[in-house]
Amino acid sequence: MKIAVIGATGHIGSAVLKEARDRGHEATGLARNVSSLENGVAIDVLDPASVAEKLSGYDAVILSVKGDVAGAVRNLIDVLPGAGVTRVVVVGGGGSLEAAPGQRFVDGPDFPKEYLEEATAQAKALDLLRADGQALDWSYGSPPPAYLVDGERTGVYQVKGGDTPIDGIATRVTVPDYASALIDVLENGSFVRERFSVGY
Repeated sequence: MKIAVIGATGHIGSAVLKEARDRGHEATGLARNVSSLENGVAIDVLDPASVAEKLSGYDAVILSVKGDVAGAVRNLIDVLPGAGVTRVVVVGGGGSLEAAPGQRFVDGPDFPKEYLEEATAQAKALDLLRADGQALDWSYGSPPPAYLVDGERTGVYQVKGGDTPIDGIATRVTVPDYASALIDVLENGSFVRERFSVGY
């Protein structure tokens, strides 16, 4: 597939780009600043004109950004169908996963304050996809709520749909295995218009 990885200079985005290329896909890294990317393409994902210009012609888009995630998702929802691109995988957050029905980790008293802003932004992006993303074949991939860790690529992990993590708060997975799971979902066409989570 011809894949655009937005946010490819980031910790997770760079792992996703490597995984896609290692599997033989024609993957391009895009970011606001591409000075560190080989054959990178500059994009402002908050600018609809930039999104339309830079993402036309791809089979799929993987979004791995921080900050105004909902704003980026809003532009993909509004612009991509007109650019002929419908398959989108969002590198999502784990904070909006649920500890119990209707009880998100991000809303709990013990959720780490340093991750609160990012987790809240990710939760808004997921809500937006669910409300307005019908024209896209989107998938939202949540890492564990607490333990997305550095480590080796094992190729052995679990993936499931829904709003609960695989093993509660104790769920963990390495960044390379999380990246591998995202590319699996893209290749298999699974979890369309669904959130899925990854863990061991």
